[in-house]
Amino acid sequence: MDSIADSIYTDVPAPEELNDNPSLLTVIFELTPRSWYALRNQVTIQETVKTLLVFLNAHLSLNNSNQVCFILSSPFGSDILHPNVESSLEEQHEDGASDKPTLVNKGMYRNFRLVDEIVMQKINSALEKMSSQLDSEANQRSTVAGALSRALTYTNRLLHVDQSISTTTGSAINSTASTMGSSGTTSTSGNPSTTSMHARVLIVTPNDTYESNYIAIMNSIFAAQKMKVPLDVAKLGGHQAPYLQQAADATNGVYLHIKEPQGLMQVLSTAYFLEPSLRSIVILPTNSNVNYKASCFITGKPVDIGFVCSVCLCIMSVVPKSGHCPTCQSKFDERFLERLIRGPVIARKKRKVENGSGTPAANGDTSKTPEVGTPAPKDQE
Repeated sequence: MDSIADSIYTDVPAPEELNDNPSLLTVIFELTPRSWYALRNQVTIQETVKTLLVFLNAHLSLNNSNQVCFILSSPFGSDILHPNVESSLEEQHEDGASDKPTLVNKGMYRNFRLVDEIVMQKINSALEKMSSQLDSEANQRSTVAGALSRALTYTNRLLHVDQSISTTTGSAINSTASTMGSSGTTSTSGNPSTTSMHARVLIVTPNDTYESNYIAIMNSIFAAQKMKVPLDVAKLGGHQAPYLQQAADATNGVYLHIKEPQGLMQVLSTAYFLEPSLRSIVILPTNSNVNYKASCFITGKPVDIGFVCSVCLCIMSVVPKSGHCPTCQSKFDERFLERLIRGPVIARKKRKVENGSGTPAANGDTSKTPEVGTPAPKDQE
């Protein structure tokens, strides 16, 4: 046993020095009434939001310079709830008092309260707005593609901070930028400088249909790959989300299909709590069954061979009956559609007519075929 233990400890290389750079955590919370209604017997929206706020507060407590961003994706569009300049709580009194009734304890740690207060208020406003438009068809659309673009834009802005702008976020990571400048990287005042902040995006959604947002999601995936920002996905209940699976796999993120949303807090604190700098030395959950096939924008089924719109690259497995692209509404050529609907013309193969000798006649003509008699038996000769 001693020899086994010695070999194990000897073969393990010495761990590299880990940095303690600040980290940006961006949470995208998708709020689609139809998907959340399917989970009404398992978890509520309020419970999920409270769990996410605890997760954000835990991230802030790890490092004084850590940053968080909360983006709400609702049928009315995407909105950055925190940080929000318009609804900033900095204008309140020094003791944290506010003229409006608060949804969180006023004695809470200030950095936690700034996040929890504005997020709870904005989500309650969004729920009230959706409850008044339950019968609207627009109330069922998904805007997660726009929210993902906002998240990457905000992340890129923090990773390349303009030090000439004196903002709360800029001052929080000013020390990191100055440290990089002293180590050999020179930066002039007024020019954007790259910081050593790490970033990741977490998408929490119960929705599984994103056919109409396929092009926008793929563009966001390519942008996240270039920025080296992992996209984590927490899929709540229902079926798998193939497009989000592709997003997590292509950006080295974590994708988990949480069939029991009641245990969301445990999943967040284990699989999604790891900093990007630690993911190289930790065994993360993997998903080897990622389907990279494109789905039809009309039927939602995977496509092997289909049709592509030349304007917006919409993928279709069937010819649309309306004659218009389901994504960009471009009108297709009627003559071309008729050819597609009619299908290819299969030419009938000419039938070969055999003559009496067993050889095929030329062009099926048997008029010039020589007559051959039946030979007589030998006893009659």
